[in-house]
Amino acid sequence: MAFPDGILPESACRLRTEVRAFLDEERARGTVLGRPDSWLAGWDPDFSRRLAERGWVGMALPVEYGGAGRGFLERYVVIEELLAAGAPVSAHWVSDRQAGPSILQHGTEEQCR
Repeated sequence: MAFPDGILPESACRLRTEVRAFLDEERARGTVLGRPDSWLAGWDPDFSRRLAERGWVGMALPVEYGGAGRGFLERYVVIEELLAAGAPVSAHWVSDRQAGPSILQHGTEEQCR
């Protein structure tokens, strides 16, 4: 369920606007095709690289381990917009959602780095 814009903090609303503008650019280049299963079958490593260049992959992971050190609400806003648009997220989905946090929780210091 999406939060109405008025409930989110202003910083999250600005981020949502930024993500939507990025997605408009990606639609214009033909990347975002509204795939209903983008989290699984939407494979586009170049799209994931462009997200990473903006700091939107691993964004809630600590800076010292290569993440952006941003909050989970910001991560939620980005993911919500990507999924709503049907953006191709599967090239980074598992590493960002499962593997990265799991390694940080259970891995050795060397694995975390």
